[in-house]
Amino acid sequence: MRHFCASVFVIDRNKKKILLVKHKKFNKWVQPGGHIEENETPEETAIREVYEETGLRVKLLGEHFPRESDFVRPLAIQKNRGKNDDLHIDIVYVGETIDQKEGIFDEKESTGIGWFSRNDLENIPVFPDIKITMDYLLKEYMHTR
Repeated sequence: MRHFCASVFVIDRNKKKILLVKHKKFNKWVQPGGHIEENETPEETAIREVYEETGLRVKLLGEHFPRESDFVRPLAIQKNRGKNDDLHIDIVYVGETIDQKEGIFDEKESTGIGWFSRNDLENIPVFPDIKITMDYLLKEYMHTR
């Protein structure tokens, strides 16, 4: 079965960190995200899921191509395997918070929330693609080498 999802790498450009939640099922730190609901766009899902999982409001970053009225171009579209060889197709975005408050995690879905530097990722359980994406975000959005 195929499941369509959307997620967001929320970045803090000044601190050079990303927001992650600790996923209950995987026991790993991941970007906030979830399943696209009926009659919902991937952008709406991405924004909703970040709010549900962290209590933070975000704006998505990226260009609208080719027209300004088109959707934000996602960072990636990932293929993730689930139970019973299900395929989760994850439309991945980059975003920034528009709130000036601390995040809170949804205890139904995660066991923690935190902002992490690239170095922090070496000391916490994450999937390899989180590190790869962080390297890209540092270079393209946070202007470090």
